[in-house]
Amino acid sequence: MLKTAMERDQQARPFEKSIKQFGEAVMNDQSLLTRLDQTPDKESFIQLYRGLAADRGIHFSRDDLLIAVQEQKQGSNWVIPRTVLRMIADRF
Repeated sequence: MLKTAMERDQQARPFEKSIKQFGEAVMNDQSLLTRLDQTPDKESFIQLYRGLAADRGIHFSRDDLLIAVQEQKQGSNWVIPRTVLRMIADRF
């Protein structure tokens, strides 16, 4: 039953897989974390996050990212690494 629910969610919200994939890439590359941490505000963070992801062939919309951030702030749907979420909390 849990497997079925997870499969349904992946089909309904494919952007989560992309956001999670890029989050894993960020956590494996200190230079990406440093660049993201240097962004001064919400919009520059979003643009850089999406741009760095796109450079790696990973795509999600601004709205998709905002949905993931909002859900994660509410304590559910962990697709963004906690380190990145802390950066987001400072800017959002």
